[in-house]
Amino acid sequence: MAYATISDLEAWLAPEPAPATAARLLEEASDAIDAALIGAMYEPHDPAVQEVLRKACVRQVHWMIERGDETGAQNDLQSMSAGSRSFTRRTVGEGAGAAPRIAPQTVTILRTSGLLTMWPLVVG
Repeated sequence: MAYATISDLEAWLAPEPAPATAARLLEEASDAIDAALIGAMYEPHDPAVQEVLRKACVRQVHWMIERGDETGAQNDLQSMSAGSRSFTRRTVGEGAGAAPRIAPQTVTILRTSGLLTMWPLVVG
């Protein structure tokens, strides 16, 4: 179940409308937050915690929309061109697979609220 509603997302994105895929994006964002919070201890039924998770979920979806890569399929792209289609994948070594799967704003919200007291393991 998603931590935020389509109405929450619409309120954050206003005046822009929520995309047609909003429900799916909210679920995927909630899954990314769950992955970041593995090992964290918190009371999921606490209204304050629910508010933090709602806020983090909306920011995560906004980031996913802005990246234009809801599935994370482009996480290993170093560069990309639209005209004449040019892609460059990260190679092995420094930076390979280093693209984050959770938005920096989401991490900040979780850390400042006290839910995320350690750095998330980000696997490309």
